[in-house]
Amino acid sequence: MTAQHAPNRDEAVPPHDRILVSEAVAAQLCSVSLPTFRKWMQSGLIDRVALPGGLRRNLYRRADVEAFADRLAAHS
Repeated sequence: MTAQHAPNRDEAVPPHDRILVSEAVAAQLCSVSLPTFRKWMQSGLIDRVALPGGLRRNLYRRADVEAFADRLAAHS
């Protein structure tokens, strides 16, 4: 009997179905570079998700990033 391959997080949920996205994915959704996205975050234009236990990883709600990207496109 062989052990089943346990999917890692990236395999378990396809990128387009994730509720939380990384900075890199968020920057892609906004069609900007990662440094530009980080400047927006530091300026308070986009809020990262506060993770329990004080974990420090910058994740963003996909719906918030997409709404922000739509507002950017509307003002362009």
